[in-house]
Amino acid sequence: MADLLRPGTDLGAVAGIIQQAMDDASKTSAEERAARLLSASPAVIYSFKARDDFAPTFVSDNLERLFGCAPSEYLGNPDFWREHVHPDDLARVEAEIANLFDIGHQALEYRFRRKDGSYCWVNDEQHVVRDAEGAPLEIVGSWSDISARKAAEEGEDAARARLAMLLETAPSVIYSFKARDDYAPTFISENIKRLLGYCPEKYLEHADFWRSHVHPEDLATVEAQQGNLFEKGRHVTEYRFRKRNGTYIWVSDDQYLLRDEKGNPAEIVGSWSNISARKEAEQAESQARARFDLMLHSAPAVVYSFGATGDFTPSFVSENIKRVLGYTPDDYLTKPDFWRSHVHPEDLEEVEAGQAQLFDTGHRVSEYRFRKADGIYCWVSDEQTLVKDQQGHPLEVIGTWSEVTARKTAEQAVLQQSEQRLTDAIETISEGFSLYDAEDRLVLGNQKYAELFDVGEGPPPLGSTYEEILRKAVRYGVIGDARGREEGWIRQRLEEHRNPGEPVLQRRADGRWIQISERRTETGGTVAVYSDLTEVKESEQRAAAANQLILQSLRYASRIQSAVLPARQELEAVAADHFLIWEPRDIVGGDFFWFQPIRDGYAVMVGDCTGHGVPGAFMTLIAWGLLDRMLRSAPSDKPSEVLTGLHQGVRSLLGQDAQQGETDDGLEAGICFINPKKQSMTFAGARFSLWRANQEGVIEIKGDRKGLGYRRFAHKTRFSDYTFPYDDQDSFYLTTDGLIDQIGGPRGRSFGKRRFQDLLHKLRDAPMREQELSLREAFEQYQGDERRRDDLTVLGFIPHS
Repeated sequence: MADLLRPGTDLGAVAGIIQQAMDDASKTSAEERAARLLSASPAVIYSFKARDDFAPTFVSDNLERLFGCAPSEYLGNPDFWREHVHPDDLARVEAEIANLFDIGHQALEYRFRRKDGSYCWVNDEQHVVRDAEGAPLEIVGSWSDISARKAAEEGEDAARARLAMLLETAPSVIYSFKARDDYAPTFISENIKRLLGYCPEKYLEHADFWRSHVHPEDLATVEAQQGNLFEKGRHVTEYRFRKRNGTYIWVSDDQYLLRDEKGNPAEIVGSWSNISARKEAEQAESQARARFDLMLHSAPAVVYSFGATGDFTPSFVSENIKRVLGYTPDDYLTKPDFWRSHVHPEDLEEVEAGQAQLFDTGHRVSEYRFRKADGIYCWVSDEQTLVKDQQGHPLEVIGTWSEVTARKTAEQAVLQQSEQRLTDAIETISEGFSLYDAEDRLVLGNQKYAELFDVGEGPPPLGSTYEEILRKAVRYGVIGDARGREEGWIRQRLEEHRNPGEPVLQRRADGRWIQISERRTETGGTVAVYSDLTEVKESEQRAAAANQLILQSLRYASRIQSAVLPARQELEAVAADHFLIWEPRDIVGGDFFWFQPIRDGYAVMVGDCTGHGVPGAFMTLIAWGLLDRMLRSAPSDKPSEVLTGLHQGVRSLLGQDAQQGETDDGLEAGICFINPKKQSMTFAGARFSLWRANQEGVIEIKGDRKGLGYRRFAHKTRFSDYTFPYDDQDSFYLTTDGLIDQIGGPRGRSFGKRRFQDLLHKLRDAPMREQELSLREAFEQYQGDERRRDDLTVLGFIPHS
């Protein structure tokens, strides 16, 4: 009997059995047994008349256990059922019940109110019992609680809706098609309408949709590569795709091959992403590089050319090959293997392997060792440009060899030192590290991090939220700071985690002190480093020794930086009188000065790189590496071209000419080209001023309000030249903002241009040495007890007349 009363049992059979039991000779015993079985059933059994007043006739006792209502409430109230069906479901259910007399059996689902007022979902199965003549006699039914199943279905519906929303708002169109037979389309995301202008049906109903929309010039190449997908399981390609408005965009097509349980190709899933902006940026970069190469063609380096096809016959070499490398032009022009026979054997294979880049991009720069006529190898920078004819066919390669031995030697020394320091730091690191995504779920954590939050159950599972991990650690007593104020401490720690600022020091239950340094990532996640400061607190003496070692290294770096800068005596050769104040704030710094003879005179320059200390010093190395080449190539009346070359070189070396990247560094500089014969000076400045003092007063000659490098200034930024005569009554000054911006004085304000101008006016007739001493004294008095803000460089000079 119990089996017959489970949900889904044919209620007609149940009614028949009960009727048979009621008519049996042992009627009383059968009724008692049926009552017990019905009371234990997981479904409420009920019945009511099938005609007239439809009065209730029976309900099982488990009505009270399952829904909280006494059987008498049902039996004594003809409206019991209507009063307990959810108002939003009643009309629908009553309409469906009308069909019961036609079909004899049906199952309905609706919400039913319990005694406590809460609603649950029920499955209501009903069966019509008829008399001997076939007329409806009674209706027998059962109510089964299906709330758990309905909740699961609602969760599944919500997940499906979220997936649809994600696909609609995604930046890429998701699609799929069969991997065999007719390759028919099987799916396309709704955002194809927003991104490409097509309705999903356009793709799903036309098997040749893709082929008819790929650019004709790209189709053959893309189809030829399709075999890679079936070999590797994934293939990414880029081509032009026609939108509904007729325009073409560049797309990245990322495809994955899905196989069935037998390993046979079943379906291909892919995505189309619009990469037109990236392609346009790449084209712009290529054009800028071509213009830059054209400028280098006139540089004071060895210029050469050779045919771009056939036997690559040499066609030209500049006469200065004799001075720079010691060879005659005929040595190059009459020996087709001249270049290969003079490249260092250890460099030749790598240089030749990269030669294909020239024909792909039209431009190539490489550095290698080259044997001079005296047998000694020097480092050269080899810059090549591919020249094409009007039909776009390779015609000739034009290049330059510039000797960069001094720079390479310095770079190698700095690089070796930097690499060693970096290696030592990585090898000795002992911090915990974690990365959480934008939803604050754990993405990555190293072993040290896992140890910090292991409560005896192993490392925190990936995907756990930070709050879950934190609460478990507090619950198990891992964090000493939280004891006695658990909830308040958790709220405070979550606020610090979600809005990271200064590092947080945390005391653990085992006595350790952990410093937590957190910051937000560009994608909205959080990265954290957990440093054990226990030993630091207990070992201040060892830490002081380590700091002393670092200080010694910085002093050594300072000696290197001082050695790389021009000797101060060099300025005596180009100036009738001068002084130079160069004081890095942090042993090494980002300020630099430069003197160098040029055609028709000499160049004087002062620069201020981003930052100070070690970062600033590294920026000066980049500037020095570019400066010599720029000075050699610039016309003697165009210092602005040196600034332009520095600007473009810094951006290229730091990757700032790409769309994405983290660096936004650069420098400010002022440069003077001085022609003693003409007694004229040309000045160009990048956010830098030149000060001129004479009997008429002190004036500021302002440079352009544009820096060198930095992402916010366009790659093809140009600078202005200011040319003017001078005589022996003129003195000139270049200063970085370490002087102008220094805070001090009784009101805590910057030193300022006005104070500097007044000092120059007061000191203009004094010898340069006295001016230096007076300027130092005024600056130190003004600074007082304030901390030095930046590196300080001031150069004053009187040109030879």
